[in-house]
Amino acid sequence: MVNTIKRINNAKTLARLGKVLRQQREQLGIAQGKVRGMRQATVSKIENGGDVNLDTLITYAGALGIELALVPIGQGSLPSFTSTAYHQPIDLLAEFSDLKDDSA
Repeated sequence: MVNTIKRINNAKTLARLGKVLRQQREQLGIAQGKVRGMRQATVSKIENGGDVNLDTLITYAGALGIELALVPIGQGSLPSFTSTAYHQPIDLLAEFSDLKDDSA
């Protein structure tokens, strides 16, 4: 097998992307071996910044509910999935408590 480390030209980007995908998977509570349509070893490779093809990356992101998009360099940023507000349901009774009718 060819040493793929020598082929990687964007190691920092792959590492950052793998970190974001790992955060999303963990937020969803999915084990590496339980990602739909993916082998555990492939998930680990992606999350550790390994060399993968585009189709595999798209498949993994899609399994996590993420759509990959192309943006001009310097105009995009990796989203942060660590925000608890993003993953927790909103309590509508608390959110709109000022609208409560106390006359009853």
